[in-house]
Amino acid sequence: MDRRTMRRRVFDLLERDVPGDHLADAVHFGLIAVVVLSVAIAVLGTVPSLGLRDGWIFDAIEHACLAVFTVEYVARLWVAPEHPLRRGLPAFRARLAYAVTPFAVIDLLAIVPLASSLFAGYDLHGLLVLRLLRFLKLARYSSGFNALFLAIRRERYALFSCLLILASGVLTAATLLYLVERDVQPEQLGSIPAAMWWAITTLTTVGYGDVVPVTALGRVIGGLTMVTGLVMLALPIAIIASSFSEVIAQHNFVVTLSMVSRLAPFTDLDAKALGALMPVLHSRSFDRGHLVVRKGEKTGHLYVVIEGQVDVEHADGVERLGPGGVFGVAAGAAMEHMVVRAVTKAKVLVIEENELHTLMARHPVVVARLSGMVFPKAGG
Repeated sequence: MDRRTMRRRVFDLLERDVPGDHLADAVHFGLIAVVVLSVAIAVLGTVPSLGLRDGWIFDAIEHACLAVFTVEYVARLWVAPEHPLRRGLPAFRARLAYAVTPFAVIDLLAIVPLASSLFAGYDLHGLLVLRLLRFLKLARYSSGFNALFLAIRRERYALFSCLLILASGVLTAATLLYLVERDVQPEQLGSIPAAMWWAITTLTTVGYGDVVPVTALGRVIGGLTMVTGLVMLALPIAIIASSFSEVIAQHNFVVTLSMVSRLAPFTDLDAKALGALMPVLHSRSFDRGHLVVRKGEKTGHLYVVIEGQVDVEHADGVERLGPGGVFGVAAGAAMEHMVVRAVTKAKVLVIEENELHTLMARHPVVVARLSGMVFPKAGG
């Protein structure tokens, strides 16, 4: 095995993008176990009664976990040129581009305690905050974290508007209470910035009780602030919850760039086209025998099989499609007389009709390639 092939294999193991790769599955779940173990040891080490902090077992496990994280970080740096978005870059630039990504920064912070203890003489126990940051490494492996990130990203403008509304509420409530009670409570409410602490705790319904209105008008302002806070907090919570449920429904499994770039319809696409394609891909999982498309169903969606096999039943017979197979929108009216059934457990990518139009306007080459591969052909 040459160096390039080995690097590609290590990339596949770390990214877990090849369906049915049991070794990659073992690496994936092994790294999750190491993260959980490392965080658990760091937390339990703060309990004096357990006596873990001064035990050799504690230090041995801690150093073993840090060694695993170090090897993982170095390996991910090494295979960075294999990422679809960085394949056209020189190796050094590809690794530098990876090193400044959020996940790479988290990985680096996860191994800082080891470097500090070995070379700078710092106590491992004193770097508790950096050690607990390893828990963020689970975001790379968790579909839930990815769904939450997508939900927040999708609703970022609405959430920013909610933040502005909340900020205006804090400022208004603080100003009103300052004007009413600045002479009554000069130490606690002698300035608007000081009153903003009360406004924040009241609007968020925390209510520490360290600062409270004492005048009748001040209590009226406090009551209105409490009620307003319930409404203000309900807005972003409802937005995130609704978006999160939609993302979970649309993404049954995590779709990665390297996973998509392996499929025939997307091979050799440039980084810009791949980047535009990823947000419009929705993932669906179907158990054996389940219908992907029902007879009579009118849909303008386009489907790409990513794993497993499906049978496309139409007027001219049955066609079996495997990974990379495309069916759907280009068939036009034929979709109304077509049934698609999962022969095995299948994973399918879906580009919905409205997003397909957007993709067509921005990247017609991608849509043209998909339309050329679609089955059955229009009118067939």
